[in-house]
Amino acid sequence: MNRLERYIALQLLRPVVGVFFVVLVIVLAFYFSRYLADAVVERLSLQAVAQLATLKVTLFFDVLIPGAMFLGLIVGLGRLQNGYEITAMAAAGVGRQSVVRAVLVIALAGLVLVGLLTHLFRPWAYENLYRMEGEMSAQIDLDRVEPGRFEIGDEQWMIFAERRDGDALVNVLVHQRLPTYRNLLRAERLEQRLRDDGTIALDFLGNVRFYRLEQGGDADLVNRSETLTVLLDPPPPVERNRIRRALPSDRLVNAAGALEWGELQWRTLMPLSVVVLAFAALAMARINPRKGQASKLVAASVVVALYFSVLGTLADRVDSEAIAIWPGLFWLPLVMTPLLALKLWHQWRGPGAPL
Repeated sequence: MNRLERYIALQLLRPVVGVFFVVLVIVLAFYFSRYLADAVVERLSLQAVAQLATLKVTLFFDVLIPGAMFLGLIVGLGRLQNGYEITAMAAAGVGRQSVVRAVLVIALAGLVLVGLLTHLFRPWAYENLYRMEGEMSAQIDLDRVEPGRFEIGDEQWMIFAERRDGDALVNVLVHQRLPTYRNLLRAERLEQRLRDDGTIALDFLGNVRFYRLEQGGDADLVNRSETLTVLLDPPPPVERNRIRRALPSDRLVNAAGALEWGELQWRTLMPLSVVVLAFAALAMARINPRKGQASKLVAASVVVALYFSVLGTLADRVDSEAIAIWPGLFWLPLVMTPLLALKLWHQWRGPGAPL
């Protein structure tokens, strides 16, 4: 790149970065507040909340980066036109080529970055996100029980413990609410362990009393013993829709199902979307310097929202096999690319035509 192209690239990159960080802060604040609300119930630490919110936001980078690049290029090109720099470069015969090369360099850098995010970071991030959310949704986790207060495990379970002894709870009262009756268990000690089949076992130890409370009736002592083990329902199987997001790309290819191919197409199309939207910005960037670019930004926001909405709809239809796997998600770029080429050809007809 020569000095002029480096100058243009810098002027375009600044608004791209600015738009990206503005949107990033908004999305991060949304997810942080959402997980912070869950933390009140689940007794999560601020560190866990920050990790969950950060993972969730970074999974949107494959959408945020192309979208920010599109809007940022619209802003940057508009500034160059407002300052009549594009006109001056066009008069010198170097404007269009230098702008296109600068945009292409930025788009290729974005393509590489989003490609790394979608194919390498995305599976790792989803694996960790699902693991942390699974730990949050566990029916009962004695580590989250605070002695001296009633703690809710889920819709069925409520636990009270006098104090803690290592990983175990001492002098416990456990209430289980079921549709037709309720169980009440008291014991000197309660321990939790994970069995080989994935189920959670609650071991009540020492002077265990098990009461059953029928609706409208008195409590009946069902069992008195020194030990009692209660098995919780096994966790539901992980949905295939969630599994595929955490799979490496090579395993997605080998899986060869509609869900897996839909995920693989998403990972492939998101990097290409950087280039498609970059050239869409070139096609939409021409403004009247006397009128400003407010209306152009509104139109650009609508375009980028529609772009990703259509992609999301196509992804859902591929997953449900409502449309063929091929071209699948690629319907959108296959339609947009010739339209963008035609629009740019009309704009650039003639050697002295500006953007």
